[in-house]
Amino acid sequence: MTKSTKPPRRGAGSKSRSLVPVAPRSTAIALPEQLILGGHAIDPEQITQIPERRPYGEGPWRDEPDRIAWRDPATGYSCLVLRQADGTLSGYVAVTPSHPLWCYERDAIPADLGISPHRGLDYSALCDQDAPPMLQICHVHHHARSRQHVPTTADSDASGGRDAWWFGFNTDKPGDLLPHGYARNDHNREAGQKVYRDLAYVAGEVVDLAARLKALKDQTASLGGDADAGAGVPLVLDAKPRALLPRKGGGHD
Repeated sequence: MTKSTKPPRRGAGSKSRSLVPVAPRSTAIALPEQLILGGHAIDPEQITQIPERRPYGEGPWRDEPDRIAWRDPATGYSCLVLRQADGTLSGYVAVTPSHPLWCYERDAIPADLGISPHRGLDYSALCDQDAPPMLQICHVHHHARSRQHVPTTADSDASGGRDAWWFGFNTDKPGDLLPHGYARNDHNREAGQKVYRDLAYVAGEVVDLAARLKALKDQTASLGGDADAGAGVPLVLDAKPRALLPRKGGGHD
């Protein structure tokens, strides 16, 4: 009798395949020439929906994307809005090694500098290139359209590598609505009405953060980098603790 060449069937309980993490699905959206968000005109480099992070039910989030990235024309800094696992939006701005806050941990930045988007920074890290592409807090490698009107000065992070230090903020703070599962808004949280921080609000905070970071860079440069408390920069940055080893990945989901 001829021996069968078929492989033996595995039992229903056998582990026939290795478990492989599944990256979040995403759906790219056609790029408009320009968007007006929070009273600011931006030229988007990427607009994406991330189904796993879409909030439930009706609300202002229904027609919002879950990720939008652009380069701020006024500062040359890369900007990003990204939806988190709880349905809220977070905002981020990248600076380059020439910036006085390069590699500063978020909690090492002097409060007097006023770098406090939406009640404070929550994130500081190098480009995160280890997360799934749609969840990376990093540059957008998007070359479909030329952006030659965007400045590429010493402050610009046009190279798109790990030479950018990102600062960011969340909108899951007291008084903020967490739209992805309404029960989380009442369980073990503060009482009172809560507000969803929509895309226009978060984008406005991002643009303002970029402007404040650029103003600090310009102010420090005008003083030759030797600022003191009475010369314009509120505090001597070089006397403040710097991150010797940048944190990997920061504090996002």
